[in-house]
Amino acid sequence: MLLLQFYSWTDPLAQVIREDIGRIAWNSFLALVPLTLSFFLFYKPRSRLFCWSTYILLVLSFSIGIKKYNNGNLLEALERIVLSLWGVRAIFIAFALMAIIILTIFDRRLKDPIARSQSIIWWIGLFLFVAILPNAPYILTDVVHFYDAVRTIPSAWTITLFIVPTYLVFIGIGWLAYVFSLVNIGIYLSKNYLTRYINIIELSLHAICAIGIYIGRFLRFNSWSFVTQPKLFLSVLPGELIGKFPLVVIFLTFCIIATLYTLCKPLVAKSSLYRD
Repeated sequence: MLLLQFYSWTDPLAQVIREDIGRIAWNSFLALVPLTLSFFLFYKPRSRLFCWSTYILLVLSFSIGIKKYNNGNLLEALERIVLSLWGVRAIFIAFALMAIIILTIFDRRLKDPIARSQSIIWWIGLFLFVAILPNAPYILTDVVHFYDAVRTIPSAWTITLFIVPTYLVFIGIGWLAYVFSLVNIGIYLSKNYLTRYINIIELSLHAICAIGIYIGRFLRFNSWSFVTQPKLFLSVLPGELIGKFPLVVIFLTFCIIATLYTLCKPLVAKSSLYRD
């Protein structure tokens, strides 16, 4: 009798784990990428434990996520990237020329050949950072999968002891990755005497993330869709963002992100990781 009762608890849990672990790992990996980039682009906290924990989680989440959730799609995605680059090469050439012009005008370090290569790498990293950043707060919307998991498992104890902690850690990783990333930007700006731009940059990134979350959750595009599906992305996106529903959703998402960030930023900024 006890064995049957134990099986009735564990079998639905095992099913949920099999279905969710890959998605949780992959989305955690995407959330940790901008945080890792922020260490090299903006500011690296003095705690080696924190940094190495981030690197280890990044590798583990990628290893699990690519196998369980994205299995079989990696080579296909690479093939689509190559074909898309050839099919819309004019767009990428235009962006490359634009980037060169911006770098030439605004970056004085380009006069030094060594600094030039470092600067270009920094700007490429910044582009990747902004493009991938929405994946961190996007994890907040995965609460919909938590609801599905709760409906699947009949045992309240199983939900309390396993499902709730798992999703709290999962959502916490994504959100804290976002907060830490923006705090690192603020420190970088402060050290470069650009403190007056911190608020506007934070609000701008909140807005970009709100748009990115809508694109990912409702339009089902990914951060790399601009590269793998550029024609579809550029043709569908403008029309889908114009309308009462998308604008309301984006605005509400922006308000939620901005409010939560305002509450969490002082706690993170005053933590021991940022004490001199």
